[in-house]
Amino acid sequence: MEIVINEDNLKLNEIEEYSSKVRAILVDDNDKILIANYGNVILLPGGKVDDGETISRAIIRELSEELGQVYNSEELDFYMTLNYYQKNYPKRDGMFKNRLVQTHYFIGSYKEINKDFQKLTEKEGKDNFRLELVSLENLENMILNNKNDNPRNIYFKKELLIILDSYKNLNESISVKKLELK
Repeated sequence: MEIVINEDNLKLNEIEEYSSKVRAILVDDNDKILIANYGNVILLPGGKVDDGETISRAIIRELSEELGQVYNSEELDFYMTLNYYQKNYPKRDGMFKNRLVQTHYFIGSYKEINKDFQKLTEKEGKDNFRLELVSLENLENMILNNKNDNPRNIYFKKELLIILDSYKNLNESISVKKLELK
């Protein structure tokens, strides 16, 4: 499945920067989702795909770094790709760029966080990177009520709300199919 967000109808020749990312929807036995709060921005665990790295390797690496847990490709199901065209995206250096961010989402089961094996970056440590489990309903409220001075937060909020809405619809569809099989 693929979702495209392109509210400004950007064309590919107008894109100045491209980024490939991976994120995981990790769900525990109580249907709570693991989130990362990074500099008061709410995200799903994950990060950038390194040059030459497959998306499967990238999500496994990112989860190892952020959770201190080893996942393998059989434990993570590819869910969807979201292509987000962003006009005049505010960069950390004060510049603005038209960019395309392609984020690949995976679904898996939550494993306990192993702080002994976490490998957070210096910036993550400085920006109070933390992980927590949150119910889907509470998560939506957290996102909508998350106010901060990060000008990029609007993009993160929009993307995460779209992904969570899609995930919620997927779960409702699965529940209906299970009822039909009974």
